[in-house]
Amino acid sequence: MELKRILGKDNRQAMEEVVRLYGPDALVVSGHKINGKFELIVAVDLEADSDLIDVPDAELTMDTPKSPAKKVAETSFKKVLHEREDPTLTEDSFTTHESVRAREIVELFREEIQVLKREIQETRKASSWHMQVANPQALSVWQKALMDHPMPSRLKTLLIDSLADLVDMDEAEAQLHAILNESLNTVTELPEDISGMHVFFGPSGSGKTTLIGKLARMVIDRVSLERVAVVSYSDQKIGAWNQMQLMASQWGVKCYRANSPDMLKTVLRELADFDCVLIDTSGVNITQHHAEISQYAPEALMHLVITTEISRSSIERLFNDGLSWDSVNITKLDESNDAWILIDALLQRTDLQLWLQSSSDLITRPAALVNTAKWVADVINTVTIAIPDSKTESLDVTDGRQESESVSTLEFLTGIRAQRSDGPDITAEPVI
Repeated sequence: MELKRILGKDNRQAMEEVVRLYGPDALVVSGHKINGKFELIVAVDLEADSDLIDVPDAELTMDTPKSPAKKVAETSFKKVLHEREDPTLTEDSFTTHESVRAREIVELFREEIQVLKREIQETRKASSWHMQVANPQALSVWQKALMDHPMPSRLKTLLIDSLADLVDMDEAEAQLHAILNESLNTVTELPEDISGMHVFFGPSGSGKTTLIGKLARMVIDRVSLERVAVVSYSDQKIGAWNQMQLMASQWGVKCYRANSPDMLKTVLRELADFDCVLIDTSGVNITQHHAEISQYAPEALMHLVITTEISRSSIERLFNDGLSWDSVNITKLDESNDAWILIDALLQRTDLQLWLQSSSDLITRPAALVNTAKWVADVINTVTIAIPDSKTESLDVTDGRQESESVSTLEFLTGIRAQRSDGPDITAEPVI
């Protein structure tokens, strides 16, 4: 038998061409879509050699081998047929994934210690540190509050110095809002209007899969279900693939899985004509996966998904110069608003842009554009403002007391009670 290649506009046309050329007995070996056309590989019988038809069987002899043929190694049919089959998730693969995750956690601890050392050095050099040591009474209410609040020393120094000449609390708060809002860049593209290929990266548990589910739900309102696909790339975490399949079946979109760069290349070739492709990635080996996807899908947009409370070491690892991001997306806003570390990192990377925010783990609640004004206001509200002692004493003196010089009701009733208990000879005169 020999292999033949047939091209058609679709599967039906290609099969009709196979039947027309080679008859209904042709064996279809494989079929897939390439460059907008459908390719079929079929196996057909070799044509009979007319020169050998009349030759007697005795003359059709074979060459005698010079030495006995070696015994063929025993190979299972499954191994031959599926030599390049997808790797199965065995216990060893899960062990490998966990070991990679463990090494990454250890590396995060080391990076966190290094960041803390640099933070201490920067704090000692900061001007706000010297201001507090030299004359703490010279600081305003907002400056003292920022001094006591945990945040990166670079951002703390910037904000405290910007409030040096502001005594009024409202003016100081407005100054904080203005500085932070003007320093943050945002993307204006609506999430329901996205198209093309989008890849989402982020640490484990940051909400990448949930955000992809929300975007898929929003896209299918505008695009046909058959034109939207979600892809899980190299995510060996237990339950991740099941979650992706369940989410895709819920919305009716196509779902694919790729565990290697070669498989990813094949899947992306299949999805070349789709209107929207959303790719979910693993929470480990982010740098490696970023490079692999950039190689096979250079047209894809790279999005970073992080939570508001992210550690210094994680943010430095994700914001390094080797990783380029088309947007930064914030999740779990309903859990915490203390995002000073994230804001400090965004101020250092002026090329990064905020895009989407997610305030719930429910896929039915859509994602929205980041409202920087509200987000900054919520972050500023995490700072505890201490009321000055003078105002506190004033409130303690006048709260619930009469301020006139006349006799109070309490003093009058006290005098009447004293008169009744001591007898008629003793009278209690009100104090005027």
